[in-house]
Amino acid sequence: MNRRATGLTLAGALLWGAAALADSLTYHNDRFDVHGTLPVDFVAGPAPQNGDGRSFSSPEDSGEISIYGSYNTTDSVAAYREQTRAFHVNEGAEITYEDGQDDWFVLSGSDGETVFYLRVEQGKSCDGDVVLGHWLIEYAESDRAVYDPRVGALAEGLRVGSC
Repeated sequence: MNRRATGLTLAGALLWGAAALADSLTYHNDRFDVHGTLPVDFVAGPAPQNGDGRSFSSPEDSGEISIYGSYNTTDSVAAYREQTRAFHVNEGAEITYEDGQDDWFVLSGSDGETVFYLRVEQGKSCDGDVVLGHWLIEYAESDRAVYDPRVGALAEGLRVGSC
């Protein structure tokens, strides 16, 4: 019975993840050639003057996704990861999940009120510059049941470079 319940839970999670992608759209940032996935009902905020990316809010303003690019101001993705990790910890966040390789990383955690999940990937822009693509979601702790099942599938949509 325990295996059956686990199997049903896993099947439900997989279907929920598939639904997350079925009800999504892709944002493309021309400056850094960064592509990111977000729920179709999220609303775009104003475009920044520098053209780095865009933020999108849920209809009820309970969550925000930011998709943007930047140049790496450190020696490596690993150094940028440590710099980003230190920033979040210094801001009072507890890192609860961390993963990565030489050209990408994920940091996730919470400050007790707000959950964040950040995925960063290194790639090349259309101009050939080495850049970092970022996909960041932030949402209230009280909305974990709404967002947690969808975050991984949506974050996997981050891509850098298509030229």
